[in-house]
Amino acid sequence: MAEYEYAVEMSGIYKSFEGVHALEDVSLAVRPGEIHALMGENGAGKSTLIKVLSGAHQADAGTVRIKGVQTEIRSTRDANEKGIAVIYQEFALMPHMSVAENIFVDELNGKYHRWVDWKALNERAKDALEAIQFGDIDPRAAVKDLSVAYQQVVEICKALTRKSDILVLDEPTAVLTNREVDKLFELIGALKSQGAAIIYISHRLEEIFRISDRITVFKDGKYVDTVHTKDVNDKQLVNMMIGRDLASFFPARDERQKIGGVVLKVERVKAGKAVRDVSFELHEGEVLGLSGLVGAGRTETVRAILGIDALEEGKVWLNGSEVRLKSAKDAFDKGIGFLPEDRKNQGVLLRMQIKYNITFSCISKFTTFASWLLKKAETAFALEMREKVGIKTGNIRNLVSSLSGGNQQKVAIARILASDSKVLILDEPTRGVDVGAKMEIFKLINELIYQNYAVLLISSEMVEIIGMCDHAVVFREGRSVGKIRKEDLSEELLIHYAMGIGEE
Repeated sequence: MAEYEYAVEMSGIYKSFEGVHALEDVSLAVRPGEIHALMGENGAGKSTLIKVLSGAHQADAGTVRIKGVQTEIRSTRDANEKGIAVIYQEFALMPHMSVAENIFVDELNGKYHRWVDWKALNERAKDALEAIQFGDIDPRAAVKDLSVAYQQVVEICKALTRKSDILVLDEPTAVLTNREVDKLFELIGALKSQGAAIIYISHRLEEIFRISDRITVFKDGKYVDTVHTKDVNDKQLVNMMIGRDLASFFPARDERQKIGGVVLKVERVKAGKAVRDVSFELHEGEVLGLSGLVGAGRTETVRAILGIDALEEGKVWLNGSEVRLKSAKDAFDKGIGFLPEDRKNQGVLLRMQIKYNITFSCISKFTTFASWLLKKAETAFALEMREKVGIKTGNIRNLVSSLSGGNQQKVAIARILASDSKVLILDEPTRGVDVGAKMEIFKLINELIYQNYAVLLISSEMVEIIGMCDHAVVFREGRSVGKIRKEDLSEELLIHYAMGIGEE
């Protein structure tokens, strides 16, 4: 019997990024031999807390005790030495190396690599895999040739060979089949019986109720409560995760909004493993929200529609005509503007002037037959767009990198508006911007729909879907599972659809 009650005890944890609180007085306590679920909607602070525990982030304030001893975790190596291992959705494996090499990678560093006893290493890996009841995995096989489930087992086995007895599993079943989930749960149950403390992060309620002993819920970077799983039901758990005052955060719509005919229709689209069956319609003068949990397939659907990724099945209509878009440029040329989720790498050119960022998508407007650039016309247009979208800068010749995140996002929006696109796909348009900039972006979206633009809004923030959208389509595991009218939109209903509690 352990001499301490909790294997992990975190209390009063604070963490801010550029003045924004990601964690505010958060606590988590996990016992040895316990599967402890950590829940909360997107942005609740789960990942930030785990990064503090793993040493990837340093807390601004608060205490951490590991096995009863107060400690500071200064790096991921420090966390590993204290028996903490985090298995993320994106595995930290080397795909072209063997299973054995991945499990014992720490022993392969340095100048003596050539003297490794490969036979002994493979035998040790085989013993380690058999100890967790996965002896059918060949230690000599390349990791890239394994199923996703078996790659996950290799990650766990690697952690266990490091003597890790505090395991964090982040959405471990996101891409597993039912049979693979069952095998993983058997392994987790075995580790629990051996005294491991397991923190389990998932949005899937059925898994939480099936496997966890206790549940801690976060909301908006704050601790809500910790409950025994047997003492709550799904509705009570959902209610702990929602309930936000929208106040006057979102600008009210006025009589200028007139919703017209269908401009973009998507029917039974399928693309890869992430997009299995998606249908929706976007109308002129409408904001249609795509809602769902992380990994539900919203961004992947848009990429397939635009031709960035291969569209395997399904049909797309634009302004009544069936289209098969070949690329984002092809979509751009046909009047669809796309604001990517990754602003800094895909939305703007940080080391170029604001003016050029706005005009490069429509540079043909300012060139003559002899390819002369009409600089005065280009500058006048950039100034007009600066005013239209409200970019706060004294000089459009400044670099985009000199702007705040919110103003960089406005530059990206100006770029897609400059091409005369009337169908706008905005993927997480307010991510990484402050509250004031968010409100300005919301106001801009409203002004655009008054001008008969059609806006497809992807947001992980349910409050944004509720506050801005005329309809919302909810995604779950690559499928569109429900369409909700504005008057019926609520966080509870969105999360019910997203977690499979209710389906259309």
